Amino acid sequence: MTRFLPILLLVMAGYCSGCWAANTTANTSDAPQQWQLQSPDQALTLTLTLNQQAFSYQLNFKGRPVLKPSHLGMAFKDQSPLQAGLKVLKVTPRTSNSSWQPVWGQRATIVDHFAELVVDAIETGDKPRQLQLVFRAYNDGIAFRYHLPAQPHLNKVVISNELTEFAFARNFKAWWIPAYRDLSFEYQYLNSALSSIDVAHTPLTLTDEGIAVAVHEAALLNYASMTLRNITDNHITLTADLVPWANGDKVYTQTPFNTPWRTIQVADSEVALLNSDLILNLNEPPAKDVELGYIKPGKYIGIWWEMHIGQKDWSPGPIQGATTERALQYIDFASQHDIDGVLVEGWNQGWEGQWWQRPPTFNFTKAVAGFDINKVAAYAKAKGVRLIGHHETAAGVQYYEQQMDEAFKLYQQLGVTSVKMGYVGKRIDQNQWHDGQYMVQHFQRLTETAARHGVMVNAHETVKDTGLSRTYPNLMTRESVRGMEYNGGSPDSGNLPNHTVIIPFTRGLAGPIDFTPGIFNFNYQQHRPNNRVPSTLANQLALYVTLYSPLQMAADLPENYQGHPAFAFIDAVPTDWQQSKALQGKIGEYLVIARQDKHSENWYLGATSNEQARELTVKLDFLKPGQSYQMISYVDAPDAHWETKPMAYQITNSTVKAGSKIKLKLQPGGGAAIELIPVL
Repeated sequence: MTRFLPILLLVMAGYCSGCWAANTTANTSDAPQQWQLQSPDQALTLTLTLNQQAFSYQLNFKGRPVLKPSHLGMAFKDQSPLQAGLKVLKVTPRTSNSSWQPVWGQRATIVDHFAELVVDAIETGDKPRQLQLVFRAYNDGIAFRYHLPAQPHLNKVVISNELTEFAFARNFKAWWIPAYRDLSFEYQYLNSALSSIDVAHTPLTLTDEGIAVAVHEAALLNYASMTLRNITDNHITLTADLVPWANGDKVYTQTPFNTPWRTIQVADSEVALLNSDLILNLNEPPAKDVELGYIKPGKYIGIWWEMHIGQKDWSPGPIQGATTERALQYIDFASQHDIDGVLVEGWNQGWEGQWWQRPPTFNFTKAVAGFDINKVAAYAKAKGVRLIGHHETAAGVQYYEQQMDEAFKLYQQLGVTSVKMGYVGKRIDQNQWHDGQYMVQHFQRLTETAARHGVMVNAHETVKDTGLSRTYPNLMTRESVRGMEYNGGSPDSGNLPNHTVIIPFTRGLAGPIDFTPGIFNFNYQQHRPNNRVPSTLANQLALYVTLYSPLQMAADLPENYQGHPAFAFIDAVPTDWQQSKALQGKIGEYLVIARQDKHSENWYLGATSNEQARELTVKLDFLKPGQSYQMISYVDAPDAHWETKPMAYQITNSTVKAGSKIKLKLQPGGGAAIELIPVL
């Protein structure tokens, strides 16, 4: 006779933040067991079910289905899958409500409030293997991961697949970039039906009327990146597809181990996704004894854009970019403005010719002829400017790691506390993907090596962000996106005007973006006749607010900034924030974000548009009540247009208060950048 246990409902602290329910069946082999977990605000309900085939989970948001029952499990090489024939040993619920202060970020304080369910299970057959599932429900999404404890019948393993499904309840509109392509994440986003996806990178952003969803991962360590593969054509069930090693294996590991968190952010609208802290909250805090004194958010300029637009070259020779004289000019400009650092690409030996098409020859401790690194470093220090190092590896990780320790020792000796990394190339070491376990492990070694020598990391062409900057605060920002450089010299002519109103809702959900905004001179067609920056000047200013990074580049040449009235906004805008609020937006169309400086009461607002002109009304209800503010606005001129008149802009001054409504007229490809200063 079957005996049914009653549903158990735990109510924590007088509300249902951690409400979970269990409907279990004792001593049976075929009846399903079920547990339920709710977010603190009860908007999200996750239901976990176990039957003889597998664990499965499903998700509802405000009563609307987001995910239908989706299977869970792990597959190993030379072993049977760990999925069927499981029984539950223990279920442990808990709630947690705390807050923490990041070293830098979009908010000075982050609330970490969740309900958790930990399920311990074991196989029922001979030589049973154990599995633990950990689920968390936040107000802004859910997360889960697998924990494989140390156990006698599972030790060293090769993961051949992760049997994690995302069975969506409907055919959402999807914004995505394809995985397993030569340029990794550096593509413009596709917009299609969810069912049209083949294999997509994460974050994958989905929209429907009254709901927005983003699938990603958090705390990616010693594991392969997760992509999402469509199981069959014209289907809306995606499965976790781990990026393989060159031989096809996915992950080499040993128990005990955790997988990264699989994350599903959910909100009423796509703009609300931008206010989520889910990814950071799922990462561990830094070690208590870690040195943080050298970590300083800020702005930088550098010898870089002039190479992309063909005025200078990375190679030594008559148009060499990295010269001592040129570096001193950049340092002088930085010292006259609120610019913290100067980057010099091409400073070291090995840049001759088409360096990206051959095995790397870089020397990371010897300067190229014409560049005196000791003189430049000393001059920067005397001027109070940070010299930023550069390590381009040309995707040669093994070659680079032979010099890595010595390279960071040199930077430490010179007082270089920041480095830009590059991994240009179709494959790492000729045969590995940029986001497989091989590269994840290397990037971990790099981050830790840099930290030992007091160096911040800005990484390009590397693994996607998964919130590890909480654990490793020197991991400042990364590219992992099709950035400004494509507007400089890409053979396809550059990005589309809507690109910068797509990436905050997609790539930006993963973490900071080193997009390198701030182009003032749009007339660089002498060497690049088919390229242009697809925005207005006011849009370029607004990107310092709408595209978040704790290290922001002013990407243009000093000559194009010198004496320009609009540079005052770049001079003023900070990169470390007390508060950040995404106010309005629609993916691919427009975005309005307001941020408050971490070290003053000043607010900054950025608004950007795609190729369409639009008028927006923004209510300033984020300002301090009763306080008056001087509002300095950098806006499109009435005749501004990204194609025909990108440099047409206006600067206006006015006074506003909290609750005031302002109208923003954004021209095609346009924007608005606003500074709000309390009036004493």
